[in-house]
Amino acid sequence: MSTLFVATILVGSVVAICLFLISIHNKHKREAMNHLLNQFSRSGTENNLSFSSQEVLNDCVLGLDGMNRKILVITKQDHDYTSLIIDLNEVKSCVVKKMFGTIKADAYKEGKLEQYLEQIVLHFDLGGKPPVEIVFYKNFENHVYETMELEHKARRWEAIISKMHTALKIA
Repeated sequence: MSTLFVATILVGSVVAICLFLISIHNKHKREAMNHLLNQFSRSGTENNLSFSSQEVLNDCVLGLDGMNRKILVITKQDHDYTSLIIDLNEVKSCVVKKMFGTIKADAYKEGKLEQYLEQIVLHFDLGGKPPVEIVFYKNFENHVYETMELEHKARRWEAIISKMHTALKIA
């Protein structure tokens, strides 16, 4: 009877410690996301941008100001935030690119390419300037089950920007 009691106390203690650590992790994650969103809001206000579409990714937030034809991208790396404004009038093309690691020949034949997927990016060609890439999926930061959802988000942004680009050519 005492062995069962000790085992119950040990299991209960381990569960309590795990739940405590998970709650601390979630709190830090929420705080980091709040800081990122505050930085995004502050930068948007400083640049007089009003967003019609926004996307929150792991360490990145992007927003589209359709009226001013600009995209604001705020990225967090370590404890530093970088902001980038993409002027859609300078964009020559916008495409979703999938980047793969080394693929074995038999995997290529069997159609198992997705397990070698390293990144999904939204690639902006800016003519004479260096291209810009916004990372939607990164194999070490995202779960493989997020691949389809994140690719769909990237393709939605590609479609929005392509429509705006086409509308500019017509006008």
